[in-house]
Amino acid sequence: MLKIPQMAAAARRLEFALLALVIVLPASAASPTVITLHNFTNQGDGGSPQAGLVLSSSGVLYGTTFDGAVGWGTVFQLTPVTGGGWKFSTIYNFTGGADGAEPVAELAIGTNNVLYGTTYLGGASGYGTVFQLAQGTGGAWTETVLYSFKNGNDGAYPASGLVLNSNGVLYGTTYGGGTAGLGTVYEVLPSGSGWSEKVLYSFRGNTDGAYPIADMVLGSSGSLFGTTSQGGSVTITNQPPCTTTAPCTYLNQGTIFELTPKGGGTWAESVLYTFTGGSDGGAPESGLIVGKNNVLYGSTFWGGSPTNCPVGGYPQGCGVVFQLAPKTGGTWTQSVLHTFSGVSPDGSHPYRNMTLNTSGALFGTTLSGGIISDVCFPDAYPGCGTIFELKPPAVKGGSWTKSNITTFTEINGGGPNGVILNNGTLYGTTIFGGNSTSGTVYSMTP
Repeated sequence: MLKIPQMAAAARRLEFALLALVIVLPASAASPTVITLHNFTNQGDGGSPQAGLVLSSSGVLYGTTFDGAVGWGTVFQLTPVTGGGWKFSTIYNFTGGADGAEPVAELAIGTNNVLYGTTYLGGASGYGTVFQLAQGTGGAWTETVLYSFKNGNDGAYPASGLVLNSNGVLYGTTYGGGTAGLGTVYEVLPSGSGWSEKVLYSFRGNTDGAYPIADMVLGSSGSLFGTTSQGGSVTITNQPPCTTTAPCTYLNQGTIFELTPKGGGTWAESVLYTFTGGSDGGAPESGLIVGKNNVLYGSTFWGGSPTNCPVGGYPQGCGVVFQLAPKTGGTWTQSVLHTFSGVSPDGSHPYRNMTLNTSGALFGTTLSGGIISDVCFPDAYPGCGTIFELKPPAVKGGSWTKSNITTFTEINGGGPNGVILNNGTLYGTTIFGGNSTSGTVYSMTP
């Protein structure tokens, strides 16, 4: 069986038959209204989007869906209409062949609104692709496969989106493949004869990490920052959560890494932090954000304190939002900004990419939690997810303040995939919910 990201697998297994249901809404002030821009029908428009949106300079939203009319996914756009509203268009349907299949990551936008993305499956060998979508003079879009993965040292199953630098080079990760079969960091760059792929790093699954899922981000010095969802090894002695005098070794909870260019086409990997799966979090599945003073922000799907999700019964915890700050001498310090409890109205399992506003506040989503309901994930997680805000402390050294902006109910969507922010409005997608229970595109002004 192919290894595929946890949430993509869940999306394919879960059924949407609505049985007897009681939804308990927490007693609180009215939440901002979630405006549905599109309800997916799982027909020609696609269904079950597994990733968030990107926004062009002209205000057009672009995204991908995991399913579609022929079951292999789509690329779509939403164009603002003069006088209000949005026009939805499917600009590409994947066939599941050489063109790719089942995209699970955000798109990237290049010059002239050219779109770049990845598909988890499909391609010449069936192990995923890097593709380009360009619009011609007549308005039609043309897809070009820039690279097809072979499941060798080149990588396989790209689950992350792409990072585009100023020279037109694309960077990404694969969930599998590489020298140890545990994933890679790669680049795809234009050349006179087309595009070529080069592996910058292959994960070994030891202290360096394994199975990257989330998007990477470019630092100001040209370094790449990213996370692995598993792998890593850290030994702790005489401090929590180690409860004995003997050293405790924690494995397979994920890492934060930096990949630095060294000249001559070589890159070096440095592990900046290894998660223990305790109060610090575990299994990061969201992309990192580079903030002021090169502080990194992100979230983990599991972990937290106490180390269980009391509603869902998951001993690994409900997830955290964290920051990683550089210190003099090259060391980095991790701090947890919020630990999700899973108890209504708090969310559980932060998922996909957050966004940072000009005031330093973080906005993000949790895959589940919020309301007390089994309608969205009847076989897995209670609740349909939330949008949250984390405000930085007013005084240096103080605590961050977390608040729920809104809670999804399945009617307005369920299982949100992160958010982007434009002119004070948040935009995103949900995996489930909406009129046809096949997901939505939404906007909301906090």
